[in-house]
Amino acid sequence: MRWKHLTLVLLVLLIGPALSTAQSTPAKREIWFSPNPGTLDMLRMFEQPDEWDSARRLMTVFNITQQHTFPGGDAIVGPNTYDALVRVDAFRTLVRWGKKLSIGVGSVKEFYCTDDASGMNEAIGNTLAAVAAVTKAGGAVNYLSMDEPWVSGRSKKCGGPALEPTADRVALYMTSVNRAYPNTQIGLIEAYPFSSADAIESMLALLQARGVRPAFLHMDVDWHALTPDEFIRDMRRLQTVCRSRTITFGIIITGYNGDSDSLYAVDVGGISHLIARAFLRWEDMPEHLMFDSWVESATGLRITPSNLPESRLYTHTRLLVDTFRYLRAADGGVPTGVAVPR
Repeated sequence: MRWKHLTLVLLVLLIGPALSTAQSTPAKREIWFSPNPGTLDMLRMFEQPDEWDSARRLMTVFNITQQHTFPGGDAIVGPNTYDALVRVDAFRTLVRWGKKLSIGVGSVKEFYCTDDASGMNEAIGNTLAAVAAVTKAGGAVNYLSMDEPWVSGRSKKCGGPALEPTADRVALYMTSVNRAYPNTQIGLIEAYPFSSADAIESMLALLQARGVRPAFLHMDVDWHALTPDEFIRDMRRLQTVCRSRTITFGIIITGYNGDSDSLYAVDVGGISHLIARAFLRWEDMPEHLMFDSWVESATGLRITPSNLPESRLYTHTRLLVDTFRYLRAADGGVPTGVAVPR
């Protein structure tokens, strides 16, 4: 049954023109690309840019995780250590390509939830160090993406399940980081339906009451836990809420299975189909579409899917191009899979 689903998804995603005909994204919409941190060909993306030329032209924001900037590396990033990224001139190259850079950061984590100020000071200090490391290497950090602060914040150690203690920590974090880097926009990733639409709307109101506003809200959706109607209702609702608060709304497009590129692609197709049903025209789509992998393989590695080349089925860059075409062609909820110029 799962392979029958795979066949259907791939037929939907793969009909369309050759890669070379991919359309440019409208200025208002941003296409984010976030490789799985330990992917074995991440460095090659900067050494062989011709292997993802179409995806690279569509992408507007390249996202890394904070661990990519740690001195000496971290097990989660595999070969993609800070020193290795500097060696291939990744940060300077993104600037040269005219691409923005985002860093996924931990603002509220259980290990930062201390009884005194030391935990939040460490969270803030680690972020400032990450931005400084990228700047030192000739890059520029445009966005900081706070990694689901209310997931950790629901724990008893962080004062949960009440939302207010995390709002206090997020406000302190944003204010402190923006004081050092006023031109870097700080946004929010949150898990749904781990947090309901009501709870997420309350989070935004709590931040506003504390004088801070995230630049964006990216929804990390466990769509397997939802009905299609629930997804459609709440994603539309949250987009409307964000627009009323001048917050950019986005949805993360990701997979569940880290054991093969083709299995990962099944769920990319699944959530893409839901997005097309929820937002009936390209103009209605979330302003940010984020292609982000964080899945683990059965061996505990974060290496799926492969990034390159975009000419091969199921790679992450190929999924970006094919999914972009599929959503770009949405017209009245019936995507054709063919990119439609505007």
